[in-house]
Amino acid sequence: MTANITLSDPLRGKCPPPFYDVTQFGLDGFVDGRFCAPVDNIQVGLVCCLPCPLTDYLYPESFNTAYRVAEALNVAGLICLVFLMISYMVLPAEKTRRHYLSYCLIVAAMLMALGFVIPFGAKPEQCYDQITPNDMYSSLTCAFSGAFLISGGMSMAVWIFIRALSMHLQICWDVTPGKKFFYWAQGLGWSVAATFFTITITITGVSFRFGDVCHVNAEHSMKDFWGPLLAIAGAATVIQIATFVYCIKVYLQNMFSDEKTETQSSAGLPSYTTSVRNRSARAVYRRVRKVLYLQWRGITIVVFILVDVIFFSVIFIWLNSVTSDAVDNIDELMPYLFCLAAHPTDPSPCFALGQAIAVDQSTVTAILMMLSIAGLQVFFLLGRWSMITGWRDFIRSKFSKNREFVSLDARNPTEELRHFELKNFEPMSPPSAHTTPGLASYAVTGPRSDTPDHFHKETQREYKSPTLSFSTPRPQSRAAATHVDWDPRSSHARGGLGLHPPDYDVKI
Repeated sequence: MTANITLSDPLRGKCPPPFYDVTQFGLDGFVDGRFCAPVDNIQVGLVCCLPCPLTDYLYPESFNTAYRVAEALNVAGLICLVFLMISYMVLPAEKTRRHYLSYCLIVAAMLMALGFVIPFGAKPEQCYDQITPNDMYSSLTCAFSGAFLISGGMSMAVWIFIRALSMHLQICWDVTPGKKFFYWAQGLGWSVAATFFTITITITGVSFRFGDVCHVNAEHSMKDFWGPLLAIAGAATVIQIATFVYCIKVYLQNMFSDEKTETQSSAGLPSYTTSVRNRSARAVYRRVRKVLYLQWRGITIVVFILVDVIFFSVIFIWLNSVTSDAVDNIDELMPYLFCLAAHPTDPSPCFALGQAIAVDQSTVTAILMMLSIAGLQVFFLLGRWSMITGWRDFIRSKFSKNREFVSLDARNPTEELRHFELKNFEPMSPPSAHTTPGLASYAVTGPRSDTPDHFHKETQREYKSPTLSFSTPRPQSRAAATHVDWDPRSSHARGGLGLHPPDYDVKI
């Protein structure tokens, strides 16, 4: 890459190219973002500064390409998150399995994605002048992108902690969070995120440090933003590790409880005895397995986001310490500065020296990609295939021409009677009032006239006694209505153990 500089620029003063004399510039822009150092060996009191943006003298052109790719991934992630949010609001609950923790996490991921999407469309100017970067006071795009990035990152950490706590209560303590947990989560979750966002944006501020997105400034950032962020992410990590340890413990207990002790009974048959502790271990294992089956998406998203948050937090804290101590350790920078002075128009030979004292390109690219795919991770882990079918049914119900509901039973009863009636019909004799109690009125009046004819008929079949049946049809006796002799033995199978019930004689 060839730096776009003018070697005979009067703003350089007595500084060698590509450096500029700080006395030639005012105090506008983000002055603390300048990378300047005294050069007493040239002239006492002379302070020379690296050109802006600093990334052009640390990383090759491929870094800018990777940054544009990261912004494009955030655009795709934002589109997916908007689709997911609309699906939650429109489709039925059984299609989305929506939950308020998922809503809040999606909102947080959308805020972070907007921090990259806004500069992707605006393409802001990173520098106020040749040595001074823009900040949130000199660039409106910087203010919005930095605000969305801070609010999204802090909100994601807070809601990942609440989600990890909710799963820990369900898995380890068998406690289902109710309305109190919901109200406390909403109140504390958004208030904590809003508090640290306000402190960071007002005291620390944001500016252009890497690429088109404004990041948190180095001064006061540890106690205002990175410290609380790491504390929340660390607490979530501890809770998640405790949940994993408990799951491993339950699995081991169930594995050892499956080993049953075989004993010999008095009859010579094997019998198995299981202790109450073993049965309890298996019951707990089944409960935990069921919860894990239902919550595996939440557990996975918690792990992924925690890795992202902790990784880029540690890298930015290290970067802040390097840039803050660079001026005090000017001797370590001298090889890199001499290399830039020797190659003012093409700093590519100096990239290795600069990245050795700062952050190498692969690490910065990894941070950008991890931040960029956070929205896609949330979408793929919280989205379900049933949403696609739900949208299909929703669109069909809205745009289908024949939207009238027709019952399958609303058909002509005389059509295709052969499917549920027999073919041979004969007149049915009316039931007897003596043999069928309560039907005396039926015997007098006959069948109802409004009843369909095919319900007045039945098939006359010849009775065939089953092979293993011990009963036979008997003709009805006239004396049955007045006198019943019931022998209990006639209703039992003959033979067997030889046990006979006592005789009863029932007179009516």
